[in-house]
Amino acid sequence: MRIISGKLKGRQIQFLKSKITRPLKDVVKENIFNILKHSNQIEIQIKKAKILDLYSGIGSFGIECISRGAKNVTFVEKEQKIINLLKENLINLSIANQAKVFNQEIKSNNVFFKTKYDIFFFDPPFKENDFIKVLQKLN
Repeated sequence: MRIISGKLKGRQIQFLKSKITRPLKDVVKENIFNILKHSNQIEIQIKKAKILDLYSGIGSFGIECISRGAKNVTFVEKEQKIINLLKENLINLSIANQAKVFNQEIKSNNVFFKTKYDIFFFDPPFKENDFIKVLQKLN
């Protein structure tokens, strides 16, 4: 897995092949960033943005945001094995100072909901069924 654009373009992100996580494909990331950049309906820019990456997995979306100039990213993931890999990626890419990492379940009363974000990325596991409550809390 690689970073597709920005200051870290071409750098590799370590990932884990398992049933625990499903990394975001490059084509999906590119489509999301194209929409953010070229849409007439969206006024928020990645550059200097504060990003919340819920169900972050190895952090490919948030890392891509940092590469494209985001101010900082808050990553939230509950699986310890995946968090360890995310932290390793942040250190290897020398961007750990632009990231906050929470190793916890996503519930409506988490501390990271008290911060204002410019963009949040929400990619829950297919089996997740409490995500509506989380979305309501972000409102």
